[in-house]
Amino acid sequence: MSSPLKEYRVYCFDARMKIVTSDFIKAASDEDAIAMAHARGFGTQCELWEQRRLVATLVQEEERRQA
Repeated sequence: MSSPLKEYRVYCFDARMKIVTSDFIKAASDEDAIAMAHARGFGTQCELWEQRRLVATLVQEEERRQA
């Protein structure tokens, strides 16, 4: 049986940290959601959230994971 998909939100910011785009991703794991966000491409910086939990901060080609 496969894991249920979780819903993640992706918020992308401009250089002044104003939200310029937001999107939803459904994925089975944090790693899958991060990979999907990378595949979509993004601007200066994005944050990946699962409900109220910050999963990762994506900065161009690098990422910083939250504990």
